[in-house]
Amino acid sequence: MEKLETLLMQMISYSGDCKSLCIEAMNSFRDEDFNQAASLLEEAEKSLLRAQRIHAQILSTFVRNEEMKINLFVVHAEDQMMSSETILSVVKGMLKILDKKEGRDNG
Repeated sequence: MEKLETLLMQMISYSGDCKSLCIEAMNSFRDEDFNQAASLLEEAEKSLLRAQRIHAQILSTFVRNEEMKINLFVVHAEDQMMSSETILSVVKGMLKILDKKEGRDNG
């Protein structure tokens, strides 16, 4: 159980990093530092990917061990990861719209 708790804390941490980086990217975009915004979004994606890999590892453990119980800590970690996925998706979409509106085409 101790290993599970460590993995869950890592998942929560990487998810939090993703959300923070998304907010920083929006601030950089607002300040017209478009390269920094793109760089921060790349880092946010990497943090989310780390959280998702840990999540997959936890899920595979659950599949192999039927006695493992889902608890509030697991639900919280998954909630944090899902909200990070949502925030990243919304921020990327919003910045693409603004780029297009301003005539910048950054993909």
